[in-house]
Amino acid sequence: LLSHNHKNAARFSRYVHKTYYYVNGKDDLKQRIIELTQKHNIDFIFPYDEYEIREVTIHRAELSNYATCLLGTNPSYFDIGIHKESLAGFLHEHKLPSPPFISLNHEENTLKQFIEENHFPLLVKPVRMASGRGIEKIYNENDLQIFLNDKMVDHKNFILQPFIVGTDVTCNVICIDGELKCYTIRESPVKREANFSSNDILTYHDDIQVVKVVKDMMNRLCWNGVACVDMRRDEKTGRLYILEINGRFWASVVPSYLKAGVNFPYILLKLSLGEPVEMPKMRSAFQISLKQYLFSFLRFRPYSLKDTKYWSYLFDPIARLAQLLHF
Repeated sequence: LLSHNHKNAARFSRYVHKTYYYVNGKDDLKQRIIELTQKHNIDFIFPYDEYEIREVTIHRAELSNYATCLLGTNPSYFDIGIHKESLAGFLHEHKLPSPPFISLNHEENTLKQFIEENHFPLLVKPVRMASGRGIEKIYNENDLQIFLNDKMVDHKNFILQPFIVGTDVTCNVICIDGELKCYTIRESPVKREANFSSNDILTYHDDIQVVKVVKDMMNRLCWNGVACVDMRRDEKTGRLYILEINGRFWASVVPSYLKAGVNFPYILLKLSLGEPVEMPKMRSAFQISLKQYLFSFLRFRPYSLKDTKYWSYLFDPIARLAQLLHF
């Protein structure tokens, strides 16, 4: 494992033989990869986060002299996909479903016009963050002014969008040159409050509307490799809105396999090697929260631990414990 994060819990994983570190923005990542590939006779270079996937894709021609590399999207499209403002502009340009947006870097009059057209509550979102981090719900003009007056915030790196009451829909995919090869879809209960973190209560189910929207977008982005597409389904209209693309493997990769039956790392590994692989159709499934699991015993109708996300934690307990404790 090569990581820039010295607190990466994966260093405790029973599946990791040895961990190395590099300094992001200082060390030559390409050269570090080459050194470790030669030192350990590495056969396959498998980046799993956005920065590393992008770097391996940029240097793919040279790195391929040492080991086979994971498939990745051309950086010109990749950079659009993982940047909320760039993606929102791209979606509006191609008439794909996305909420209205405006950069907080605009003049005051332009912001006022946007607010008049979309109304409070609104969301301020950092253009580069994941898992809901940095998103704030703004209820009125006073809240917005407080945010705009914060000198510690670089406002040009934030956008403003309407808050949509509805369900969180996540479509995880593998695409080859923009063609959708396999996917899973999971959906949360309706969310009315400012909770932007990942969901414990989920249903895994197929959805023709979701597939069509994601397929159209990924085709236009010529996406190559893995992605996690976050959407919101409006509670009243049922309409889908694309919110962001995480151009990496997501936290619930293991549940995607155990519950929905799609082994994304294995499939992308085989495709990157140019080997044949059967594309599975996702299974329907559900996931409950730890609270629901514990309360089920009080009703004498207990759920199984396998119905929670925590079942998979038992496969690599020390790493998972370190992750939970931020050790």
